[in-house]
Amino acid sequence: MDKTKILLIMSREIISDSIIAQSKAGGRFDFHAESDYMSAIESAIKYKPRIVLLEVPESGSYKSAEKCLLISDEIRKNLPQTRQLLLCSETDAASRLAAIKAKQNKRIDDFLFYDTSVNYLFSKLESLI
Repeated sequence: MDKTKILLIMSREIISDSIIAQSKAGGRFDFHAESDYMSAIESAIKYKPRIVLLEVPESGSYKSAEKCLLISDEIRKNLPQTRQLLLCSETDAASRLAAIKAKQNKRIDDFLFYDTSVNYLFSKLESLI
């Protein structure tokens, strides 16, 4: 059985590394991590993932959900079959509202909050395959 390719665009490398390590036990997913948001679109085009998980960081130049959604829009334009999840803070009202609106407008397929368990994340990824 082929593994499902997933691109993690995340500023927190320790979290993406942890997700990748935990996925190796099940062997269902083939993860690639990208921490440089400026290279995210290029990485997606090169890697051709089935799913992209895009984190809205809490600091740095991409802390705006809208800036991250522009990355998502470009990925959708170049890879229309790729499913997309936005990962954002449940306490940041602007990010939370942007995620809801983006899902309603079909800019993303779904979103998750930072406090989501890894098991829930994996089940959400499975649901998007």
